Amino acid sequence: MQVEERDQWLDEVAKTCSVTLAVLNTKAENEGYISEADQMMSDVCMGYLYLLNVCDQEGVLLEAPIFRTITDKTIH
Repeated sequence: MQVEERDQWLDEVAKTCSVTLAVLNTKAENEGYISEADQMMSDVCMGYLYLLNVCDQEGVLLEAPIFRTITDKTIH
């Protein structure tokens, strides 16, 4: 996968997460509660957006393919 394709894919997932969070928030406001499944989906979306932000701030996703970046920086 090319860097541009990867970046586009990551951006599309981020947009999907943002839309999903907006829908879940509206649903919770309208129903007055949030189901366990909706909370789990919300957590996954927020986690993805958080990790994407951290990776962006740390420069993890600048140029190298994501697989190489992950395997070159093993955490023990």
